[in-house]
Amino acid sequence: MVTNMLSIDVEDNFTYDELQNKDDWQRYESQVVENTLRILSLLQKHNAIATFFIVGKVAERHPELIKFIIDGKHEVASHSYWHRPLSQMNFDEIEQDISMSSEILSSLTGKKVFGYRAMGYSAPEDEARFFSLLKKYGYIYDSSKKINNQNICRTIQKYEIYQIYPSKISFFFFKKIIFSGGTYFRLLPMFLINSGFSFYRRSNQPVMLYIHPWELNKDQPKRNVSFKQKLLQSPITFTTEKKLTYLLQRYRFISIKDYLDFN
Repeated sequence: MVTNMLSIDVEDNFTYDELQNKDDWQRYESQVVENTLRILSLLQKHNAIATFFIVGKVAERHPELIKFIIDGKHEVASHSYWHRPLSQMNFDEIEQDISMSSEILSSLTGKKVFGYRAMGYSAPEDEARFFSLLKKYGYIYDSSKKINNQNICRTIQKYEIYQIYPSKISFFFFKKIIFSGGTYFRLLPMFLINSGFSFYRRSNQPVMLYIHPWELNKDQPKRNVSFKQKLLQSPITFTTEKKLTYLLQRYRFISIKDYLDFN
């Protein structure tokens, strides 16, 4: 059976703007613990291992999540501290975000954190400087870009550090689209997603699948977001749990760290 990579972006379904003040966290209903536990139960049932990219603020608010994830033998990685697009931050802010995230996750796990993923695949334009910052804080791989520099279907590339990309497929007359996570994963029919998995298997590459805990709960809390975001993240699009269950039955998934095979 072909081995693929599974990653979970552990975040509450809130925007950075909604949470700028510390007290704002108490204004919104948090569902991240119960939703993450549903994913962990599903992974255990199907003997799958995943990388959990965790927002630092979420880890601070729910440290018990770290224990649940580690107890399941999964990898803990960083999904930034503030869950704010790096493209909207200067490098002093980016370094502070990376440092704070690394510190909180390492303190809760007692281990080095190897992987980083920015919110919304928002890697800054100055990649060399960004990768240098990640190396400075001990990161070995990054998953903060949707498309590699050659715009080809390749999951893993090595620059300053390992780069892990989501998986793409040609969609009729359109350009390549990411089928392995996000809105397209929720909307695409399973035969197209399976076609993507078959293409990567023939190319001798793993699929990098990514999901969010909030995609498993149609009872979403009220949020102050744009109409476009409400539409793209509408519960009527939430097919993730059904599709993930199908894929776990059909394919083998491990964490990014285990796939790259380092300790």
